[in-house]
Amino acid sequence: MSARSIVANPMQVKAIVHARIKTDKIDAGILAQLQASDFLPRVWVPDAATERLCRLVARRN
Repeated sequence: MSARSIVANPMQVKAIVHARIKTDKIDAGILAQLQASDFLPRVWVPDAATERLCRLVARRN
């Protein structure tokens, strides 16, 4: 079994969640519910090859 990481957009998650009580346990539960309902706003993270190409292009510009 392999685990996969998801990077959520914190600004969009903050706009979705308006909790008065903020603890790590509550936040983790809310994030899990958002993920389970496929409503967690994700951030695109490039793979290593794409990252190298982006850096090369940025240097050339």
